[in-house]
Amino acid sequence: MGVPHNSGFRCIIAIKCYGKLKSSLARSETKVIQEVSHLTDTYDRRVQLGASRHRLKDAQALHQQQRWSGAMYLGGYAIECSLKSLICYEEGPKINNFKDTCSFKKGLKGSDLHNLPKLLECVESLKRAIELDRSNTYKEAWKTISLWRNDELRYSDKLGDEEESRRFIKAVEQLHRFILSKQGEAS
Repeated sequence: MGVPHNSGFRCIIAIKCYGKLKSSLARSETKVIQEVSHLTDTYDRRVQLGASRHRLKDAQALHQQQRWSGAMYLGGYAIECSLKSLICYEEGPKINNFKDTCSFKKGLKGSDLHNLPKLLECVESLKRAIELDRSNTYKEAWKTISLWRNDELRYSDKLGDEEESRRFIKAVEQLHRFILSKQGEAS
C-alpha cells in the first residue's frame, strides 16, 4: 500500500513536519540564547569574573605606563567584580546572576554596588578569613584596598602617586588571587 498522491495529504504531512522542525528550532534557539545571554548581562557571575581578570590586567598595564590614579581606579574594579562573583558563588550553584542574590534583593543597589566594605559584608566566609589571617597578608591588603573610592579616582585630574599605586596594585593582586581561589578559579 503506497502513500496516496493526494496533494491534501502531502500538505498535512508537510505542516506536521514543519511544526516539529519549528519546535525543534525554537528549543535550539532558546538554548543558544541561554548560553550567550550572560554575555550581555553585566550582573552575570561569569561576566563579573571575566571583568575582574581584565580590570586587573588593565590596572597593571596602567601602572607600568605611570598612570597611577587610573591603575588604582581599575584595580578597585577588579576587586569589586571578583567580590560580586564570589557572592553569587557562595549563595549556591543555582545563583549565576548578582540580581538573584540575597544581597541584591535586600537592597544592595546603586552606589553601594561599588562600595567594597559593603560588598565584603555580604561574604561572611571571606570577611572571617581576612580577620583570622595570621600572616596579616590579607588584612593589610584589605586595609589598603578598602579605602578605594571610585568617584574620587574617576574624576581625578592627578596622575597619582607611584608608591601608593604600587602598594595598591600589589594588594589587589593578592586579594584578587585569594577571592578567585575561594571560587575554585585561577587568577
